[in-house]
Amino acid sequence: MESQDAEPTQPTLGEQLPAPFTSLGSFSRYMEHLPAAFAVTRGEQHLLVYANTALRKLLTLDGALTLGTPIGSAFATLDANVLTPILDRALRTGLVARNRSIESVDDGTQLLRCTVWPDVTSTGETDHLLLEMRAATPGEVNLALQRQVAERLLLSALREHDAAALAHASWRGAAYLALESRRLTASLDEVVTLSAINRMALPHLGAWCIVDTFDEEDTMHRLAVIHPDPTKQEILQNLEGRWIPEPDDPFGLPAALRNGNSVVVVEDAEADLRNTSKDPFIIGALRALGIGSLLTVPLIIGERLIGAVTFVGDRHSRHITAEDIELAKGLANQSAMALERARIYGDAIALKKRAESASEAKSAFLGMMSHELRTPLNAIGGYVDLIDMELRGPVTAEQHADLARIRTNQQYLMVLINDLLNLTAIGSGRVDYALADVRVSDVLAKCVKMLEPLIAKKRLVFEGTACDLAAVAWADQERVQQIVVNLLSNSIKFTHPGGRIRLDAEVKTDGVELRVTDTGIGIPADKLESIFDPFVQIRSELTGADKGVGLGLGISRQLARAMLGELTVESTLGTGSTFTLTLPRGHDLPVSR
Repeated sequence: MESQDAEPTQPTLGEQLPAPFTSLGSFSRYMEHLPAAFAVTRGEQHLLVYANTALRKLLTLDGALTLGTPIGSAFATLDANVLTPILDRALRTGLVARNRSIESVDDGTQLLRCTVWPDVTSTGETDHLLLEMRAATPGEVNLALQRQVAERLLLSALREHDAAALAHASWRGAAYLALESRRLTASLDEVVTLSAINRMALPHLGAWCIVDTFDEEDTMHRLAVIHPDPTKQEILQNLEGRWIPEPDDPFGLPAALRNGNSVVVVEDAEADLRNTSKDPFIIGALRALGIGSLLTVPLIIGERLIGAVTFVGDRHSRHITAEDIELAKGLANQSAMALERARIYGDAIALKKRAESASEAKSAFLGMMSHELRTPLNAIGGYVDLIDMELRGPVTAEQHADLARIRTNQQYLMVLINDLLNLTAIGSGRVDYALADVRVSDVLAKCVKMLEPLIAKKRLVFEGTACDLAAVAWADQERVQQIVVNLLSNSIKFTHPGGRIRLDAEVKTDGVELRVTDTGIGIPADKLESIFDPFVQIRSELTGADKGVGLGLGISRQLARAMLGELTVESTLGTGSTFTLTLPRGHDLPVSR
């Protein structure tokens, strides 16, 4: 009978141990007192069926282990995750695993070493494992620690390398996109822009692309494909006009329409095209081109689909990556914006040409009609003079008055026709300018002398001319006189009897300013610029009359600008206006006395 103080044995051991171990008889008592730590497990769950005293003390503080539970439950989670694969492999292969490390060392815990012997039966099956565990020696701990540090350094280096590679790839993609963007926006011509889009490529996919667009009738159209290889370009030229977008195409604009304007990837293009294309000639040509994967990206402006670009890879190119797709999207966005900008510019040029053509036609018509109208008007004026001179017989006083009215209206029409001729001549650039030094005081004096009768007739107060006698402009004297007469005439028309008009001129640092000031009806603030447009009239709400047809100011500004000058206005409604003619400064002339 054993002493009660003796270390307890495991009474079920003989029943649970596999046959090779139980046949030894005294195996359990022998193993129980060995200084080495041993255990026996069973099955795929590695259930603990035996653990000697040394192992129990190695793994627990109180030396208690529960039989029938997975041996991994006696270890920390991290350690169990290391031990379980070792046991799985030994059970599966029947091979011995020697001196394996099963515990990390970075938290200061003890490192364990494990050797596993599978119990292989005569049928070649393994159901039990014998484990030996021991504490690692200081040398093994140091070696494991060194290896762990080395592994971490290596992993860190690999991560740094991957990050650097990713950064380099991103930089390379951004640089490539910037380069292509500059090429796409190099011209505002739509044809040149389309050609630039047609020559795009992804650096890792292939060297060519296919571009589909909508034509003016919203019909799908495929641009001529350009390949950098002259031999393959000959093949593509044979496809021009024959290889057109079909509704069931697995790529291009048809695929973009079917897939909701999203990116479309075709990894085996030749197989897909073989299933969809009904033209053996096209299939043979594409096979000769050696096409591989296809990446279709829609061209979108706002929410409007305007086309699609398909980047073509060769038969040996790698699979399309997420980086390829992002770069393709960037190129497609740049292409769409460049194409839209080129189209807007083209539309603007077309509209400008149509407007210029219409303006030229209008000017030609006005010029022709003005010349045609002058002949009968001159005849009317001549016959009025003959009758008024009583060369055709006596004329009563009332008839003389009527003839005067006819002459006034005939002269008014002649002024309008001359204005039309001036407008068409200036607009077409057919006016010649005799630029020279012009004494401003002389021009103003002539203009006042010409219009004094009208000022007196309208009962206006002319406040005189304030002009530096040394003021000299570099201009065409006849055109300056024409402008000043126009401005004075406007002031006379739109100033009520009793109002005031004055002229003055001032020498500035960079030019000479001539000003016509009146106390007339003024100009609304929203009309201060439009009054210089042809056929814009200044209306008199007080008189209810329209004065002229609105050509004088437009002609005057064009004449001023043709002489490198300017014509501007300042006005307050109901108070008056000041028109300022600015001209380049001329050379000093001797002052006459």
